Amino acid sequence: MRRYISVILATLLIMTAILVFSPSSHVIAGGWVKNQSFENGAGEVPYSWNLTGNATRIDSGPIYTGDWAARITEEGNTLTQWVGNVTGFAVYEGWGWIYVASNITGNFTGVIAFDFWKGQGGTQLGPTRMLSATDTNGAYVQRTTTLQAPAETTYLRIRLLGTNWNDEAEVRFDEVGFYVSGWGCFIATAAYGTDTAGQLDILRDFRDQVLLENALGSRLVEAYYRVSPPLADFITKNDFLRAIVRELLVDPVVNVLQWSQDLWRA
Repeated sequence: MRRYISVILATLLIMTAILVFSPSSHVIAGGWVKNQSFENGAGEVPYSWNLTGNATRIDSGPIYTGDWAARITEEGNTLTQWVGNVTGFAVYEGWGWIYVASNITGNFTGVIAFDFWKGQGGTQLGPTRMLSATDTNGAYVQRTTTLQAPAETTYLRIRLLGTNWNDEAEVRFDEVGFYVSGWGCFIATAAYGTDTAGQLDILRDFRDQVLLENALGSRLVEAYYRVSPPLADFITKNDFLRAIVRELLVDPVVNVLQWSQDLWRA
């Protein structure tokens, strides 16, 4: 038994030292783009968004693709979309174009809000990240952000709304998007040159079944996702270095995990 425990502890130390965790396999490379240009809608409500209050789609000219945008003109109006299959610890990019108009000087603001959840409508994990704009002088402005999903994340909620309303206010949203970033920018993935290599499944299983099941392991994984992209980018650009990392570091760890998987998968 001591031998088995030593194997698991040694494997954990090696895994942590060389930072070979990889993105979860159930997130599709390229991620999602949500309601690009809002060209499709059920009646006046953009397709796949849930509406609180009143909102319309408006033909406002092209921003990137198509002519249609979502428009909100009253306080309390909100368009909401839930995005499933979101992976904890992965890094995502969010963006959107916002148009804000008002004939009254004030702090009226158009807001795109992103927050992560465990379960749809279950428990919110971490703070809400907001993209916002006040007076945009009759034009659309783009806002972007980078988000890291907390542990246990399964859903992202996106909301379109306005704050500090006045009777003359109007806000429009277009090209709202969200996608997973950094594919190929994690060390094991960079070493194999693909995120679908069979060896990565072993690493993912060990991460999910062992490391993420305790507080220390979760903190190690979270730290990895913060520091690994620059290293992976460097590895990706050098075929010789990729081979060295793969054959001398990653492959031995995978072999140990395969040999001991009946223990840590039990």
